[in-house]
Amino acid sequence: MNTKFSLLLSSLLLLSGCSIGPDYLKPVSVVPANFHNSDASQSPVQKGTIDKNWWESFHDPILTKLVDKALASNYDIAISQAQMDAYLGQFEQTESYLYPQINASASFDRKSTENSIPNRNLRDGITSTYAGSLSMASYEIDFYGRVKRTTEAARSQLLASEYNRRNVQLTVSAAVCASYVRLSSLNDQIHLAHDNITATQDIEKNTLLKYKLGAIAQTEWLSASAAVEASRAVLSQLEAARATEESTLNTLLGDTNKNLDVNSMDSITVPEVPMGLPSQLLTRRPDVAIAEQNLIAANAKIGITKAAYFPNLSLTAMMGVQSDTLSNLFSNPTKLWQITPVASIPIFTAGLIDAQMNVARADYNQSVALYHKTVLSALNDTDNALAQNTKAKEQVTYNQKRADALKKAFEQAQLRYKVGTYSYTDLLVVQQNWIAAQQQAIISKQNVLTTTISLYKALGGGWEN
Repeated sequence: MNTKFSLLLSSLLLLSGCSIGPDYLKPVSVVPANFHNSDASQSPVQKGTIDKNWWESFHDPILTKLVDKALASNYDIAISQAQMDAYLGQFEQTESYLYPQINASASFDRKSTENSIPNRNLRDGITSTYAGSLSMASYEIDFYGRVKRTTEAARSQLLASEYNRRNVQLTVSAAVCASYVRLSSLNDQIHLAHDNITATQDIEKNTLLKYKLGAIAQTEWLSASAAVEASRAVLSQLEAARATEESTLNTLLGDTNKNLDVNSMDSITVPEVPMGLPSQLLTRRPDVAIAEQNLIAANAKIGITKAAYFPNLSLTAMMGVQSDTLSNLFSNPTKLWQITPVASIPIFTAGLIDAQMNVARADYNQSVALYHKTVLSALNDTDNALAQNTKAKEQVTYNQKRADALKKAFEQAQLRYKVGTYSYTDLLVVQQNWIAAQQQAIISKQNVLTTTISLYKALGGGWEN
């Protein structure tokens, strides 16, 4: 009996071989071989794996330490990991339906009978019954591949959740880098504000001396005093911005609000972006991978819905033994078996299945459009990041030359003001231009680093082979 039962199950498993519905074909997205803002005449970068530690290219050990901490402690990453674990459980549950569910059971029944009415065919005394069985719960024989398509959809949803986790990791690491750069920039601007306060106080002292000597009017001295207070207000504003940025960075780190040490902008290396970047690098972006996995799942759901047009065959089976003594249960038992196939055929559904098919096809068409949109957005996002990075580098050069020139001009203006050959109004103009140029130089370096971070993110984590 065991052999017959096994052969029956094997035959049924072999019968469930085909899968109804369309097989998945990846849509063709028309994209150029190279990005618009990448020089295609240069040697192209070959497609490679994602640079998992791309932030190390900035050569800042503090930044590397903070990103590693965020990847280990950030709550958004923890949430995405838990979501992926849930999808893994759903996939394993769905995959289990491909196989029969076999349950074993054993029972012992003992009862007593007392015959109080004569001439009854009831035997007095105590009787025992021992039984053991293997049973198969209702198992769907997957003739048309409905269960396989369901498993395919669940697998795609699981992969989409994994890519979502990677996308969250990429987003968090990029956010940490960007916040770190902003904090470094604010620190440099605060140092500049302190330098400005020192310079303004020095001017105010010289102005006060000239006023006491009667060389200038009180108006100039009061203006110089007001300039000192204005420079202190700027410092206070920058310190407030730094406190806000520290809170943002601590949230990304999954930590409490505390002061963070960061290096100056000058110590952060700007990575060199290679030319000739191929557009195929976009396939490494997690959001593109998510869109494709959602498309695969939508395609599989068409097959799941289409299977409802066809008969559904399920099987319940049982085999076991029974005896009135425990010893006979193993040596000479009564053998029991039962097979119950059940067929379900849709006859009239009032258009329900047709409506479900329309929904499934519409969902698939929507997923196709979303996939193309995601690829297009990724292409434009990367092109924009390349352009912004190139122009930001140009601005660094221009603004640094301007800042250096105005620094010399301010130093000369201070000397000329002290000896009385330069007016306070002219000195104030040069000082304001110098501060603005120095601040713009800092912000330009910040923009270069920020656009480089955006480019890393746009490419799904870099361009390393």
